[in-house]
Amino acid sequence: MVHYAHMSDIIGHKNILDFFQKVETRGTLSHAYCFTGPEHVGKRAVADFLASRLLKVSREKLFTSPDFSFVTREINEKTEKLRKDISIDQIRRLISHLSSRAYVRDGYKVAIIDHAELLSTGASNALLKTLEKPTEKTILFLITPDEHHLLSTIQSRSQMIHFSLVPQNIVYEYIDTQVSDLDIRELMKKYAYGMPGKVISWIQNPEAFQEYLDEYTRFEQLFGKSFHEKISAVDDLFGDKTDHIMAREHLQDVLSMWHIELHRRIIEYKNVDARIVAIESKIRDAQKLLAQNVHPRLLVEQILLEI
Repeated sequence: MVHYAHMSDIIGHKNILDFFQKVETRGTLSHAYCFTGPEHVGKRAVADFLASRLLKVSREKLFTSPDFSFVTREINEKTEKLRKDISIDQIRRLISHLSSRAYVRDGYKVAIIDHAELLSTGASNALLKTLEKPTEKTILFLITPDEHHLLSTIQSRSQMIHFSLVPQNIVYEYIDTQVSDLDIRELMKKYAYGMPGKVISWIQNPEAFQEYLDEYTRFEQLFGKSFHEKISAVDDLFGDKTDHIMAREHLQDVLSMWHIELHRRIIEYKNVDARIVAIESKIRDAQKLLAQNVHPRLLVEQILLEI
């Protein structure tokens, strides 16, 4: 059991890995799992590992396996921009692939749908038909930060696997083994907040870590400024007029960072006053409404009025 977790090279989530080892050993794997929980905690990493294990290939060669499918939003060939959702055509192609015979004799067919909350209505309905009558030896992993964005019927036909933030000591141990610079190491520990996916991306791309630090500084400096100064400080968040979907996603990332740092501020100062509660509420509202295409600038202005 421990060996299974060790082989995965996953940061944390031993309880989830142990669970899958048990059901795999017993031969009681379900046909569909929904991995839900915060972003950047390791949902996709665990799904990739399990898929590679079931298909008996290394994680590095997973995408070359003819019995593996990966679905996420595609680039629109005409506009060269990211589509707003996962289309019904993508799911139809997936269904066709899953319904065919496995390349490996008596082997599994495995699929991952990343950000399943972005399935279009048509795609969701098409997927539901497959979940109602699953093909033998096919396993589907749905990955989403919030399962409530999926159709209730899809939720009921998938086994929910809830991911939590990884304990700090586990993330710290990983940082200690990967980062030699003491100052950078301590900074990463300060901002990791139980999200190993963030840490891995920062180690692989130091510029991304610097961007996070810059965003943190901006958030801290919003406090005590006039409304006009706060508006000026965040104006670049609305600068991309050419790709509205990417601009909204970037803003979602920024709002998530603001939310995390607000929580860290509460823990650090041990102070939860009405103002902090109001700011947190506005950030959560903005994150939800942003996904519903409400104007981004209006949502951010509502937050700034509380800061």
